[in-house]
Amino acid sequence: MWFIVSSEPMGVIEQSDTQAASLERPTLGWVERQVAEIAADPVLRYYGIALAAVNVLTFVHWRFQLDLGAVISDEALAICWPLWESCHAARLLPSSGVEAVLWAYAVLSTAVAACFVSAKRVRWGYWGLLLVTVIRLLIVAQDFRLRANQHYMATWVTLAFLFFPAKRLLIRHLIVSLYVWAGVLKLDREWLTGEALYNRHKLWVPAPLIPASCVYVVVLETILVFGLYARRAWLFWLTLGQFALFHLVSWPIVGFYYPLLMFCLLSIFVLDRALGPRAAADRLFPRRHRLAAAGLLGTFALCQLVPYTFPGDTAITGEGRLFALHMFDAKVVCEATATFHLRDGSVREVRIPELGLVQRIKCDPVVFLALANSQCRDRVDDPRVVDFDLRVRSRRTSDPEFRPVIDVKNFCASGLTYDLWRPNDWILK
Repeated sequence: MWFIVSSEPMGVIEQSDTQAASLERPTLGWVERQVAEIAADPVLRYYGIALAAVNVLTFVHWRFQLDLGAVISDEALAICWPLWESCHAARLLPSSGVEAVLWAYAVLSTAVAACFVSAKRVRWGYWGLLLVTVIRLLIVAQDFRLRANQHYMATWVTLAFLFFPAKRLLIRHLIVSLYVWAGVLKLDREWLTGEALYNRHKLWVPAPLIPASCVYVVVLETILVFGLYARRAWLFWLTLGQFALFHLVSWPIVGFYYPLLMFCLLSIFVLDRALGPRAAADRLFPRRHRLAAAGLLGTFALCQLVPYTFPGDTAITGEGRLFALHMFDAKVVCEATATFHLRDGSVREVRIPELGLVQRIKCDPVVFLALANSQCRDRVDDPRVVDFDLRVRSRRTSDPEFRPVIDVKNFCASGLTYDLWRPNDWILK
């Protein structure tokens, strides 16, 4: 596998035998070894600052762009994740309480960044980064609308930083893997033609060049990305510069959060080049660390394959995609209706609004399941309603016609749930 047999790129610190032995002493516990590895390497310490900055960026996004209180407060409509379809019961904080939690999260994330400045405080930074990551994930778990690739990628990288050895090499391999799999996902006609992009008029690229630019992005992420391993400085900086330009150009479409987060994650390559002596010769992962590296990178790769095990067009059904990256591989549009059966024998059809959800999840069956379950709870307070039928039709923008995705009679009586591991019969393929 390439991430095991490839030689270590230039820029890896050449540790002395004494220092390497100190990191591997059997008397050190597992956590102590992780902390010692970070403290001994200025590249990893500064990268700890970058990962703490990711959480500060998340605060800015949630506080000033998204309005988190309107999503997870006790008065907000709950769009629950699969496996936790009763998340509405955990909504205990008012908007002011959510605001207080957010500011505490920001202050703590800033303090964590400060801890990584000094090798003496790395232990505090280590546990602090773990804490703010758990806080971020607990907030994301509150509502499906908070799903984002930013959290997915940051969590994988933080996992490698906190819990796996040979961090400096492993994180670089992991980030390259992120780009490669993102490029594979874009091997889709809608992406290659530019149809998958929304707000294309805001893109800093002339309209006639958009399809060619989309093809170039796939080449960049699947082939040119390996230039990040180059020993030749000009090739490395040329590759890194192309990724910086790619993320800057995406800014008008995706906003500030994604580009700045990727700059934080990519900083490991800059730090690796700028700090510490270069390795005198090519090196593999140390033998004692190869199994751990293969386990993490192999697990990540398997997660990206999960959607391919589900039948149908998973860009529309959404099945299996919770395990993997979800990029602009396809632009899906949909229309949904609820037909209410009233106690007087009449029926009333209501168009379900889009709720201002982001493009990549607004047509996901998970969203409509949560909305329908919420309506079933509200039905208890409305004696006029017996039950309702739920119908959802979706299509890719390149498809000529809508196709049925959900068609459930008497939804509340059906007691539907979402099976995360197997195809759901109520999602039509």
